[in-house]
Amino acid sequence: MARILVVQGDARAEGTMKQLSQIYIEQMRLRNHEVMLVDLAKLDYDKTLSKGYQTERTPEMLAVKDFAQEADLLTFFYPIWFANVPSALKGFIENLFWVGETYSFRTKNYLFRGMWRHKKASIIYSIGGQEIYHYLFGWSGYRGMRQPLWLSGIFDIRRTSFANMDRSVRKPDSFYTTKIMALAKRDNQRLTKNRPALS
Repeated sequence: MARILVVQGDARAEGTMKQLSQIYIEQMRLRNHEVMLVDLAKLDYDKTLSKGYQTERTPEMLAVKDFAQEADLLTFFYPIWFANVPSALKGFIENLFWVGETYSFRTKNYLFRGMWRHKKASIIYSIGGQEIYHYLFGWSGYRGMRQPLWLSGIFDIRRTSFANMDRSVRKPDSFYTTKIMALAKRDNQRLTKNRPALS
């Protein structure tokens, strides 16, 4: 059994990525993994880090941080807005990837010596149009999420995009369900690979 933190990075009450993340969570729990869901529409946290790293994080945010520190896999679901991550997710990233806890320049614990270097991550995002437009902006909505992961030592990252979500040619829901179930299977294999069998 592994520990998985799933972040719903959309501050709206509903959305396609939230629906897909629920399917993912169900699949991972069926495989006996411990999953903590963080819904940014409900989480109490300082979205602007109003006092920088002097900001006092809320008890809810600290509970998420504690779970994340012990997690084997961090999974992020979010839509791409203006070629970037949603503002609610940006604020969450700044609260979670905390200097001195996930990385430190002072002690040289960053990148390959990052404090979370033994973790894995999955980044799953949706785009209203085509992925090519995201590419033309340098995949900024992906790189904005990848940067803190790399800084904290997490390089085992898998990226998945769901494109053309706002178009009339959008595929049927069954297509997206099948795809997310395949992603859950993939992540389960990543978590169980080379893990010693229980006696």
